[in-house]
Amino acid sequence: MFCPECRAEYRPGFSHCADCDVDLVQELPVELSGTEKTLRRTWSGRTERLTQNSIKQFRTKSLIKFALTFVLHQFIGMYGIPYTAPLVFSLAFKLPLLFGHKRTFYSIVSETPYFPVQIIFALILGWLLGRALRHRSMVWVWALPMAILCYSLVTARVLIPTSVFARPGVFQSRFSHYFGWGCQPAARCLDQLLITMPFYSSLAYSMGATLARKTLGYASSQNKKHFRAVMLAGLIVLAAFIIDLAISIHGNGWHNMYLLFSGTPVGLGAYLLYVGSTIRRQPSYDRI
Repeated sequence: MFCPECRAEYRPGFSHCADCDVDLVQELPVELSGTEKTLRRTWSGRTERLTQNSIKQFRTKSLIKFALTFVLHQFIGMYGIPYTAPLVFSLAFKLPLLFGHKRTFYSIVSETPYFPVQIIFALILGWLLGRALRHRSMVWVWALPMAILCYSLVTARVLIPTSVFARPGVFQSRFSHYFGWGCQPAARCLDQLLITMPFYSSLAYSMGATLARKTLGYASSQNKKHFRAVMLAGLIVLAAFIIDLAISIHGNGWHNMYLLFSGTPVGLGAYLLYVGSTIRRQPSYDRI
């Protein structure tokens, strides 16, 4: 017989530990690792003694949480940033847009190779969220779009082969098709928008998060400033969407398609506001 607390061994016939005042057990529980010993806080916030079952439940919940977190950041890096960045940066172009000078702005965000607007926005957003959340999954969101881009480069496939001139290797190199001026939306070639741009934005998003984790520490050191920065970013995203929607409705009337396009910027703006509101309540250890 053994005491589960002090692990003292008793002769047969004893059923209670005189020192710890607990019942004896037939066998001692499996010794927990250093990491498992620290995991004494359950999801409900109550402190409990760990068991093998609770450890398995914790690991399962951790894996599920990691998967959901990774999917969230993957969506932000591949689609949230590419389609929200033009709305945010267009705030400086609203006056020219009202007078019909649309080419100046839209050529920058959709027809300029390397997509500087999306990259800058992704770096800023990755830095803000990376310092606040400290999610390790943020630094790996570039892997999937890079795999898609490499597959496209190797196979020379195009998503929308509307013209023989849009196919890589026909009158142009594959590098020009995916990274240069060889594939432009004006020529009905969308491969850079659908393949290359998500890679750039995801890579910049991961770089911003990595920079925040490696060099600037955790957001709790300057909660008030970081809280304001994240909240301001969320308000800017929502304001940019509302202004752009108002201008679109004023110029072209209401279309049900607006509801489809509103999900990404509204969701991203709301998520930034949520993260900003929780910064002060976050603990000082790395999260998933």
